[in-house]
Amino acid sequence: MSAEQPGPTTSGPATFVNSFTLHTTPEEFEEVFARTARFLEDRPGFLGYSLVRHVDEPDRYVNIARWADPAAFRAAVTDAGFVPHAQALRAISTSSANLYVERRTVTAETR
Repeated sequence: MSAEQPGPTTSGPATFVNSFTLHTTPEEFEEVFARTARFLEDRPGFLGYSLVRHVDEPDRYVNIARWADPAAFRAAVTDAGFVPHAQALRAISTSSANLYVERRTVTAETR
């Protein structure tokens, strides 16, 4: 008899990971990204984000955003007000994005 693994879930916290390759300067990208982030920060379910820059390749960034659940994220990015932000980022970068749900979290405090 095998133990059943829990299936994917669509409730609970969600993490959005978006990798960017720039077609502009890092300064311009960070300015456009900051405007987008300010818009998203006001959406229901937004928990926070980290924008990180590659150590050796300054034209590569990753955004890791946390949302209360996948539905909150999807509502934010389908809001009509998000369209100009998405267009501005697409004009200066190429990105690859995915949405994930938490399966396990370990921190130094919980080990």
